[in-house]
Amino acid sequence: MTHSLHRRGSAESLQNDYVILATPAVGFNQEGSKEKLLKMLDIIYELGPTNIGSYECGTIYSGATFEQIKEKLSGVPRVRCSFADKAKVREFVRRVKELDMGLSITISGLIDEVEDMARELEIRPHSVNLSLNIWGKTGDLPSEEALEFLTMCGHGMVSRHLVERLIGQVKAGKRTPRQAAILVAQPCVCGIYNVERAEKLFQKYVPA
Repeated sequence: MTHSLHRRGSAESLQNDYVILATPAVGFNQEGSKEKLLKMLDIIYELGPTNIGSYECGTIYSGATFEQIKEKLSGVPRVRCSFADKAKVREFVRRVKELDMGLSITISGLIDEVEDMARELEIRPHSVNLSLNIWGKTGDLPSEEALEFLTMCGHGMVSRHLVERLIGQVKAGKRTPRQAAILVAQPCVCGIYNVERAEKLFQKYVPA
């Protein structure tokens, strides 16, 4: 799930930013996987994610309901969501491990935090992917403050101009950080945009 690896920000900012992907392998364990994914969705919903969605109908911030997300799961179902609480992610993994569904679970977050969680639950990760920063003409990139928001949408669906406009509106007192966070999350189509983290990032621009 490389599109969730490049989130920018300090370790403190990223400490409560987790992305979960659950998916079957086509041609290997796809058969009967939809029922398993529906069980996982119920666990996620009960624990309280900061965002959840699917390509088929959008996210809870773009107008889809949780029931619609369940109903629209495709024949090759995938669950994508974000959490802002390590304890909730740990509990999700613990329950899924207990159910022993035989499906791949990918967690994105700070590597130390995720590895600690795996050790606590006596899980050996199958593989680890790391982001090696951004290479090339970095002078053409948006500002670092904008990248903190933009990189939470790994598919690049959030415009830098939207982020910059919303930062300006928060600075001017025209929008609350929560209102701005919800608006910036809406273009993300898969549900990995962490609205709670975005709200905290916008909080820095509230006038004193």
